[in-house]
Amino acid sequence: MFTVSKTKYIPALRFKWLTPLYDFFLNLTMPERKIKEALLKTANVLPGEKVLDFGCGTATLTIMAKKSSPEAKVTGIDIDTEILAKASKKIKEEKLDIFLLDYDGKHLPFQRNAFDRVISCLVFHHLDTDIKQNMLAELFRVMNKDGQLLIADFGRSKSWVQRTLFNIIRCLDGFKSTDANARGLLPEMISDAGFENVAIATRFTTMFGEVQLISAEKI
Repeated sequence: MFTVSKTKYIPALRFKWLTPLYDFFLNLTMPERKIKEALLKTANVLPGEKVLDFGCGTATLTIMAKKSSPEAKVTGIDIDTEILAKASKKIKEEKLDIFLLDYDGKHLPFQRNAFDRVISCLVFHHLDTDIKQNMLAELFRVMNKDGQLLIADFGRSKSWVQRTLFNIIRCLDGFKSTDANARGLLPEMISDAGFENVAIATRFTTMFGEVQLISAEKI
């Protein structure tokens, strides 16, 4: 979904003509709700806290975050303006107060210490390694002290079956962008960005490989 520039990025399902089918495809192939509910339970968003959904896509997680913590201030950001249009429509239908915006794929348009929680689901495997590093540094910059980062994404499984299944996603999204995920390097990269207490909180078996819920803190 993200790459170096606004003009060059991988859409949610790699091809723009598949964007209208994104929600349907995700619901059909992944335990999406189970993963996102676990993410939000771990995040434990408190009333009044500021939450950023990084790579919000069609805003499924963003909406769930707002519904689970109605008094939280929830923002969703994505580089794909077409998928944000779908997100905006869903939010209007739910009549929720959620702020959506796009960005240039390089720098997050927020000041330092702007958020208490940053959440992200199935985004980072779309990013090349250098972009992963840059975005993690940006997320660290915009997060408050004592803030929490929750990322759910593909990681290296102990199961050879799950590792083999992940090659389906790698063929779809590219071997370059998924390399760090396949090698299990995402927790280390989160730590290198400055986060502490980095841990894999939960592992999910899916038809496309293991999804890991990673938690981290800014101390």
